[in-house]
Amino acid sequence: MADLKISQLTAKGTALAATDLLEISESDGAGGYVTKSVTGANVKSGLQATLVSGTNIKTINSTSLLGSGDLVVGGGVHILTKTVSGRTYNARTTGTNGGISLTTPANLIILYPFIPANTLTVSSLQINVTSATASSLIRILVYSDLNGVPSSKLLESTSLDCSTTGAKTYTASLTFTAGTVYWLGYYANTFPSSLSAVPGVELTPISGLAGSFGAANITVTASTTFGSAPSTLGTATPALNSALHINLISA
Repeated sequence: MADLKISQLTAKGTALAATDLLEISESDGAGGYVTKSVTGANVKSGLQATLVSGTNIKTINSTSLLGSGDLVVGGGVHILTKTVSGRTYNARTTGTNGGISLTTPANLIILYPFIPANTLTVSSLQINVTSATASSLIRILVYSDLNGVPSSKLLESTSLDCSTTGAKTYTASLTFTAGTVYWLGYYANTFPSSLSAVPGVELTPISGLAGSFGAANITVTASTTFGSAPSTLGTATPALNSALHINLISA
């Protein structure tokens, strides 16, 4: 057979088989080489096994290490145990029964940070009206974080009717990723309605009060007209407020 370039040889067309033979040049240890053959099985035995998430490569918080992109591995201050479907989660940091009532300023967005230590996918978000006000409406909000302040709107509920007491539920699917900062909150169309709230001492402080060694700011506020919260929040002012108790129901 005439000499052929490798590019001129007939393509195999299938994957390397264990019985296939390949020509190699093996060093003789003295500067020369000896022509020999190896089988496909010899070649395959030296290759890394196919990576299978959870089998021969570990996962983190049930998230595969395979694939592209960034895997966020971080701490958090809420949801310290693996989430369970149907259970309720929120931003409280203690187990004390410290629920209080909160009145709602009109046309003022109030947000506080929520940093889950475990990833949580919710099926609904919920508030509780303790004292009703005629024609009162409230919308639940979730914003992303950018450099320590609320940034882009991730969720805005429909208007929840607060003219009667009891739990008010907004059904929506949203995933909170472990180690990521989110801002939970709300705004209302009228003042006042009395709602279940979380005392400031049970929430994550975000800054100190100016010139004070006392209580810390635990919320931020921004004025807006009720009906459609801004897609990008803009300027928000740190404030010392109790925070609306927003329940997150795990999917």
